[in-house]
Amino acid sequence: MNYSNIIYLRKELDKIKVLFKKGEFKLVIQKSKTLLKKNPNQAIIYNFIGLSYIQLNEIENALEIFLLSNQKLPSEPSTLCNIGIAYKNLDNISKAKDYFNKAININSRHLPSYINLGHLENNLNHTEKAADYYLKAYHLNNNSEEVLTYLILSLSAQGKFFEAKKIILELNKKFPENTKSYHLYSKIHKYALEDPHQKLMLNKIDTPGLNYEDLSNLHFALAKSFSDQKNDEKFVHHTLKANDTKFKTFKNYNFKLEKAQFEQIKKQYGNFDSQNQKNNKGENLIFIVGLPRSGTTLLHQIISSHSGAFGAEESHVMSDFFIKKFKNKNSLANFFSNELVNRDTCTKLANEILSKYEMYDQNKIIVDKMPFNFKWIGFIKILFPHAKIIHSNRNPVDSAFSIYRNMFDSPGIGWAYNQDYITEYVNLYSDLMIFWKKELGDFIYESHYEKLVTEQVSETKNILEFCNLKFEDNCVNYTNNNIPSKTISVYQVRSKIYKSSLNLSDKYSKYFPFLKEVKKKAP
Repeated sequence: MNYSNIIYLRKELDKIKVLFKKGEFKLVIQKSKTLLKKNPNQAIIYNFIGLSYIQLNEIENALEIFLLSNQKLPSEPSTLCNIGIAYKNLDNISKAKDYFNKAININSRHLPSYINLGHLENNLNHTEKAADYYLKAYHLNNNSEEVLTYLILSLSAQGKFFEAKKIILELNKKFPENTKSYHLYSKIHKYALEDPHQKLMLNKIDTPGLNYEDLSNLHFALAKSFSDQKNDEKFVHHTLKANDTKFKTFKNYNFKLEKAQFEQIKKQYGNFDSQNQKNNKGENLIFIVGLPRSGTTLLHQIISSHSGAFGAEESHVMSDFFIKKFKNKNSLANFFSNELVNRDTCTKLANEILSKYEMYDQNKIIVDKMPFNFKWIGFIKILFPHAKIIHSNRNPVDSAFSIYRNMFDSPGIGWAYNQDYITEYVNLYSDLMIFWKKELGDFIYESHYEKLVTEQVSETKNILEFCNLKFEDNCVNYTNNNIPSKTISVYQVRSKIYKSSLNLSDKYSKYFPFLKEVKKKAP
């Protein structure tokens, strides 16, 4: 390749890179394929095409282009890593690991492969293994914002708060524009009066040019700090600001879609005859469901402390499966008309889901605490009639208040930052749970958060009996077991059960009027 061609190629790749950052993935694919015709041995072009397909959720197409690149350039670590990413997206964990390790075998300093191995283990809640990979990545490049962030999250999940705080301060120093770090710090820190970290945040929030995401990170962190200091006035001020700015980041949010989904769930299940879909599956599955901030993490820590159980945290296995089925009218009609009505197909679907849960641990009962699985309880019953469903039933006003005062990692719950939408969502949830109880009765165990907090031992025994698990002291002394937690409750799960959260919303109903509406409409 002559010099002029090299210059031309660089300019074209720069243009494609800009398009990729802008999210113009179809255009990236189009331009990259044109460029590829004259440059068939450039791995970066294949990578742009494949990664764009991944962004468009066309994983098979991505894998095809990466494998083609690998045929031409078998020793290119970036291609091997991207093949691993494609297999990971297809839930082929063993092949994903294989290709990440192949990349590392060729280049022992290939940072993206260590990061992706960390992601893979983290998704399986193998937190210590994930931390090892993130730490290796850190030693390779401790000036990577991505590496520092994931190492912080991993250390926090293990309860290593002192170590996590050190890395957060390092992140602050190296990337002062990163406001997420302030929120991460606030989650694992108890603020005293005149706390220096609070002063840093108060100075930071006055920085000109902060966007809505930056402002929400800082306001949520400041609200937490003033709550710790029992300064109600400033806690309320920053909570309102936090939710207002966070909600503005959801530019195209449409709550009508949430309502439509709830209506479809009830309609489809109500019209479906599940009597012929009997199988013996689900004995190794426990689902903890409920509203966010309803006590699902506490239940998860208690049950996962049992020697026969593995805590999968908020697994996306079941929720992702049903979200795809309810994606549009065609997929929904096919699910009910062709898949669920056929016993063999239904069994095949159940086996596919089980194989994904077995990636966590093949020998233990898997505990999935994704709260939004409350939507799919009836369909879980069809696929896994021997599974256990535990409904974490908390005073809905306390849950609503806790939802409003916290920021979630999930990108799809815009309703959580709007008082009116929270009220409506709680009503939709309550209505659906009444529907499921009427349809399924004792298939669902009602674990009342207030009873679990005030009568821990007896309620723990009742829960374990429902799960067909023998009582173990570990389940009462769950704080000694170092079970990883990656949720908002990352700090709370390291503490013993406390009763101060009971009816806490009563104190704040005068500041947040929607709480009175939630209480008025509660069943």
